[in-house]
Amino acid sequence: MDKIIEEAKSLRNDIDSLPEIKEYYRLRNLMENDKELSRLRIEIARLANESKLEERKNLLEIYNSHPLVNNYNIAMEEAKSILRTIKDIIN
Repeated sequence: MDKIIEEAKSLRNDIDSLPEIKEYYRLRNLMENDKELSRLRIEIARLANESKLEERKNLLEIYNSHPLVNNYNIAMEEAKSILRTIKDIIN
């Protein structure tokens, strides 16, 4: 069992060292710490809670068109694709 855990940890380290994954982590960190985006997320949640769906939809479009969010979404899709490929190889 220890060998399997060691191999899994090694695979995780290899995955984390891929440039696409590093970029995903970098953008995720930037997004999480961006004050403007944080404010928008809070406002979007507030509007949803108040059932102001049209206003929420408009603000969500603004949020999703932010360059950092757009780049993050692209990086996330690349990361998911890599992980799906690895999963297919393992299976």
